[in-house]
Amino acid sequence: MLAVRKAPLSYKLNIITMIRLNGFFEVKEGVTETQVKALADELVEKSLKDEGNHGYDLFHSATRPNVYMFCETWESDELLTKHSNSEHFTRLVPQIEALTKDGLHLERFEE
Repeated sequence: MLAVRKAPLSYKLNIITMIRLNGFFEVKEGVTETQVKALADELVEKSLKDEGNHGYDLFHSATRPNVYMFCETWESDELLTKHSNSEHFTRLVPQIEALTKDGLHLERFEE
């Protein structure tokens, strides 16, 4: 027979509420995927190294060729703010926004 051991009462789960940001943008006519990815790939690469980051991806719409989406997951508002003030963010995001029709549109979700 298999013995089941119960965790001691002092055991506590460390639950972290994650922040998910989905940033949608539509690029202007004539902007190429190469132009978008040149900036976005650097942003993703550097953001993945930021403290508190648990995921940072770029997706290209399969149904609307000019639409992209960043998916980001952050550990806390404090670390998200730190990321938003980082050199790579403040340099690259305005360059990405310059390629868009009307900027990035953020949706925030929390677990």
